[in-house]
Amino acid sequence: MNRLLICLLLLLPAFSFAQDWKTFDQADILFTAKYPANWINKIKEGKRVFFTSPAENDADDFYQNININVSSNPEFGTTLKVKDVIQDVADKVKGMFDDFNEESRNSIKWNGQDAFEITYTGSNNTSGDVIPVRITQRICFYKTRLYLVTYTALKSGDVFAATAKQIINTIKFKP
Repeated sequence: MNRLLICLLLLLPAFSFAQDWKTFDQADILFTAKYPANWINKIKEGKRVFFTSPAENDADDFYQNININVSSNPEFGTTLKVKDVIQDVADKVKGMFDDFNEESRNSIKWNGQDAFEITYTGSNNTSGDVIPVRITQRICFYKTRLYLVTYTALKSGDVFAATAKQIINTIKFKP
C-alpha cells in the first residue's frame, strides 16, 4: 500500500503539468518553439511571433504574452557581443516605464550561446490607466542574428510565469 501511495505521489506532478502542447515551426521564421494549445499564436509585421495566454478568469482583461523578434545584422555576434550591448538595452527599456526597477540580470547559456536574461518592473500609463508590469527579456546573438524574447505580465499575481518560462526554454534557433 505504501509503495502504491509513493508511486502516485511521484507521478502526480507529471499529471498536473500534463497539457496539450503545439509546436511552432514555420519555414521562414528562424526558430522553433513549443507552447500550450490554449495559448494563441500570432505572427505580426516583421515576422514578430507572439504567444498570448488564455484568460485567467471571466474578469481577466490582461493577457500575458511572449514576443519573439529576430533581426539580422552582420555585426551581431561578430564585432558586437551580447555583453557589450546589454546595458544599452536596459537603458532604453528604463526610459519607457515609470517606476522602473531592474530586479535581476543574469548571464546565461541559451542554445549553447552567451545570452542575458533581465527582469524588471515598472508602470506604464496606457489610456489613463496605470498598469504595473513585470517584464523578462532574454537576449542572444546567434550567427548574425539577434534573438530578443520579451515576456510581459502583471507585476503581481502572475499565474502563467512557470508556463512562460517553459515556452521560452523550448525556443530553438534554426541554423
